[in-house]
Amino acid sequence: MKRRKAIKNIGVGLTAGWLLPSVLAACKKDDPGPEVPFNGTVAIIGAGAAGLYTADILSSKGINVLVFEAGNQLGGRVRSLRNQRELTIQTSADFPVELGTEIVYGTNSAWGNIIKNYTLTRIDLNSQTTEQFILENQAKSAADWAGDTDLQAVRNFINGLPTYGGADVSMQQAAGLSTRAQALLNSLAGNRFGSSSDRVGAKGVAEALALTEHDNVAYMIKTNPLQDIITSRFSGVVGKIQLNTAIKSINYAGEKIVLTDQNSNQTEVEKVVVTVPLAVLKTGGVTFTPGLPAAKVSAMNKIGMDHALRLIIDFKKNFWGEGTGYLWGGTQGPAYFNTGVARSEFYRTLTVTVHGPKAKQLSDMGDGMLDAVLAELDSIYNGQATLFIRKVLNADATEGERVWFKADWGKDEFFKGGISFLPPGSSVQDRINFSTPINNKVFFAGEATDHKGDGGTVNGALNSAERVAEEVVQSIINA
Repeated sequence: MKRRKAIKNIGVGLTAGWLLPSVLAACKKDDPGPEVPFNGTVAIIGAGAAGLYTADILSSKGINVLVFEAGNQLGGRVRSLRNQRELTIQTSADFPVELGTEIVYGTNSAWGNIIKNYTLTRIDLNSQTTEQFILENQAKSAADWAGDTDLQAVRNFINGLPTYGGADVSMQQAAGLSTRAQALLNSLAGNRFGSSSDRVGAKGVAEALALTEHDNVAYMIKTNPLQDIITSRFSGVVGKIQLNTAIKSINYAGEKIVLTDQNSNQTEVEKVVVTVPLAVLKTGGVTFTPGLPAAKVSAMNKIGMDHALRLIIDFKKNFWGEGTGYLWGGTQGPAYFNTGVARSEFYRTLTVTVHGPKAKQLSDMGDGMLDAVLAELDSIYNGQATLFIRKVLNADATEGERVWFKADWGKDEFFKGGISFLPPGSSVQDRINFSTPINNKVFFAGEATDHKGDGGTVNGALNSAERVAEEVVQSIINA
């Protein structure tokens, strides 16, 4: 007999305890809601934001879960430099420096609502920092560029994206701007959304922006690494996670689903939620038996995910401006960010975020990527980048190697890319088609499957967890 009673508000499940300092302990647990009778096990592949939240919700409903994480830590691309024990040299910063996600979008978004419960100090980028824009090797604020038609054209195009009704073409084609404005356009309308402006589709971004329900406030947390926040929030499911366990194949042909890891160990479960990055699936990092349906493969292939990397460079002097947050419009570094702004007097660390073909080009240069980025900064700031980059002080008081770090997500076998984006010819419907469950046994989550306009973000990953958890529960109660 089928049980058809609907379960409302499934996304409120909370199993997490609190591991961070007492300032974070003010959040109270919500009522976890009714349990769902289920004698089987749901496996979740990936312990990033989507996997952790899915496990948390299902566990709160009394469903047994197992989480398999290929890497050696939780959080996916929410990763702090402070937590990387293998790095023997740290920056001089007394604030969190993020290797992955560094900005939170939306005070009332899925990610913002989690953070809100911790009552942490936020740094609002719009009100507490200024932006600089690079044109012709000069970095100035919008006020200082007042009257510049190219900057105004780029900003007008960006501001008009939510209501864009033009052709289904790339950002570059849709904007139709001068050569002088192309690097700035690429920074704000290409790199910002996961690739380059000649690869990201204007209609796809417009559709996503129109679907977004939360506010657009962009902010940082002043003192706590984002990785610590997300792992603390979901600490209640840590005991269900197997680290260093890469699931390589999923056989769902029989009554039970058979998962095989990199060491040929097998686990049988009743249902599985796949949250691994899109690029891992597209490159065969996980194989399926039977093969994925043609419609799902087609949808996956219409969603893009390009190379991505993050550089962190430590300096002895802030030469780019004390109140500067973002520096937009570079060619080697499309987005430079002053990660210490409004956080500390030690605001001498720049992060450089690169997506798309430029990220691959820099990656292929190896450690030479640092020289390429420093050369660009030198050309803007009269050689100060090379002059003031911090170096390790040797035992004999001489200066040694330069202090910098990189997270090359494109070369990481467990990510193989950055964030998903919609090229021309694709739409949010492709994300929906990609996320469709198979036989009520194999389910899909992760930012690339987000339907609510937050693809490519932590918000999107969390949104997808709420959706997929409801799909799993409905598949149980309707069985």
